[in-house]
Amino acid sequence: MQHLAKAIFLTLIALTVFLCTFLGNEFRQRLLPNRGQTLFKFIYAPSGSGKGAYLDLTEEFEHEADNITESFNVFRAIQQDGYLLTPMSVIESAHDRLQMDGATEDEVIRNNADHLGHRSSAEIQSQNLKVPNVVHYVYTGSGLQFTFVNYLSYRSVGRYIRPEQIFVHGDHVPTGPWWDRTVREVTDIYHVRTIPSKTAPNGKTYRFPAHVSDFMRTEILLRYGGIYLDPDVLVVKSFTPLRQYSAVMGLEAPGRLCNGIMLGVRGAPFLRLLLEQYHSYKGEEEGWAEKSVENTHKLAELYPHLIHVEEKSLDRPSWSETDLLFKQVYNWTQNYAVHLFIRLWPREKRPNGPEDVLTARTMFGQLARRIMFGSSEVKSNLSQTIRSPNRA
Repeated sequence: MQHLAKAIFLTLIALTVFLCTFLGNEFRQRLLPNRGQTLFKFIYAPSGSGKGAYLDLTEEFEHEADNITESFNVFRAIQQDGYLLTPMSVIESAHDRLQMDGATEDEVIRNNADHLGHRSSAEIQSQNLKVPNVVHYVYTGSGLQFTFVNYLSYRSVGRYIRPEQIFVHGDHVPTGPWWDRTVREVTDIYHVRTIPSKTAPNGKTYRFPAHVSDFMRTEILLRYGGIYLDPDVLVVKSFTPLRQYSAVMGLEAPGRLCNGIMLGVRGAPFLRLLLEQYHSYKGEEEGWAEKSVENTHKLAELYPHLIHVEEKSLDRPSWSETDLLFKQVYNWTQNYAVHLFIRLWPREKRPNGPEDVLTARTMFGQLARRIMFGSSEVKSNLSQTIRSPNRA
């Protein structure tokens, strides 16, 4: 009887292992239908580069995967790939930029020391940083309005990340008074002329414009590395501690990672997995957040060694907690950044300039004042240089 019970027990264990393995592989196949094939044939070559419609980058990335260093030059790589790079910004001194805001000399010095996260070359090398200190935005379509919130995003990048370059990828250069002011006050902005594809790698048409950007941002990080930000993300402090990982994303809710803030090294395996999903894009049946948020979290659970997940410091408060952003005060001091999810806030209630945040006792008011003035304290008045462009 004991031998029979033991045999039954061992059989159950073997059956359990088999089912777990089979179901696990089945789940992976659903997420990644082309698993095991070359991962990079769907990365587009720049138009006019003389190369094929797709680039097979597997060998190139595999060769460099273990040799990611701070010396990789993103600017030069983008140029070599044949993209048109146009310099946008005209100001050269971050010190001058802060002084334009009416900050005193002491405030400028204190802000540099406490918040900008500046590191010497020796410190950067000793920290074994992998992700290049460049920031990427995606800006597609001619009908988009560059807003006060977008201006604050770029200003926060210049103030707290201090990147080597800011690359704006898209088919149109942003326009408007807030863009004009941005390029006067933020250094090293370059427009990278890119014609976005309207179809996924499997030929299915993207259902939502956001899916075009989802693919583009991941492809950009995979190709060049760096930091991707949605244009309604406000940076709170230096990203230096996050740049030691090969890929970083933030949790926005249980079972959901947010691709509005991403860091990655060139050729990061997790970024490859994200792009490979698009071979199974379902066209009109594709859900809004299916690949960019929900599947991304599933992949992170399957391959936790390929990505570092920040639970609260990148995408909290989340899209479901906008009252914490615009009506209340949330303790943001432990955040690296705050994602505003501005599209979910009623248009008529959105702040349109410094005048709207001078005395606002909200999280957004504090962050906006800190970005513009170097302090979150309530302000009583504005100097002429920092009024809204359309109100000056």
